[in-house]
Amino acid sequence: MAHNFSPVFIGGSGRSGTTVTLNLLQRHPQFHASLPREIKFLTNRHGLLDLVYNRPFSVEEDFRGYRNNLITRAFPLLGRNKLEFFTRNLFDRWWSEEGKAGKPRGLVQSLSLEVLESAHKEFIHTFALDSTRASREFFYSLAAAQIKKDELYFGDSTPVNMMHADQIQQLFPEARFINVIRDGRDVATSISKEHWGPNDPYEALTWWANRVYRSAVALKNVEPSSVLQLRITDLIVHEREKSYTDLLNFLQLEDSGVLRQYFAEQVTPEKLHSGRWRNEVKDSGRFDAKYKALCKKLLSKGIEIKNAD
Repeated sequence: MAHNFSPVFIGGSGRSGTTVTLNLLQRHPQFHASLPREIKFLTNRHGLLDLVYNRPFSVEEDFRGYRNNLITRAFPLLGRNKLEFFTRNLFDRWWSEEGKAGKPRGLVQSLSLEVLESAHKEFIHTFALDSTRASREFFYSLAAAQIKKDELYFGDSTPVNMMHADQIQQLFPEARFINVIRDGRDVATSISKEHWGPNDPYEALTWWANRVYRSAVALKNVEPSSVLQLRITDLIVHEREKSYTDLLNFLQLEDSGVLRQYFAEQVTPEKLHSGRWRNEVKDSGRFDAKYKALCKKLLSKGIEIKNAD
């Protein structure tokens, strides 16, 4: 089946500006942003990537992750079917879960249950014959069901996309990747307020550095011309025009009046809250020292983080 649009996977450490980037691109008439912004069924545990390829241990972030990975690998020996877990999640939490303010979040935001059931039926039928083709077509069928016009791109902003970039490109050789990097001090401060990450900003700094590193490792195996490294503070604060132009050039898109207006009015330095960590973290000097030590360690591995001062 031929498709007239390509997937764009935006990712980063989480709280790094992935959603901001996708919401900006959504204003371009040739770009469609997924609803939900994070589709889940591709990179989550038991998602498409896990079905087609073994989930690499390199993306696991803690002991629980390693344990679950080992258990999943043992499923065939235990008589368990990976497809059962995929299907259960697809029609449960990936289909609909409670989001902010109690509103439903998931594929229910953009698809009818009938569309999902039809795509899943075809997926199950084809998977036994060709798991790669079945997974590609499943992704594209759900994306196409969202697109209403002749957009060139379908974008998703699941943060862990970059940690899985090498496998994503195996499944979608035509995919583009935008790796969003933000000052780790701001990321860690923001993460510590979320229910899904480390609640201590010092621990969150280590969490941030680990994700930056794992993303870089995966991206080394991706065609360089398919990757844009986007510093969110450059886009919003330091080099707005250059970063804006780089983003358009990367996707070979012409500038758009609607996009330009949204960028000028909504993507502003005031909304980034850059440097808030100075007033919100106890012992900001020690916090800053840990951050710089982590940046130095990343640099020793070939990963440069700008604006580390």
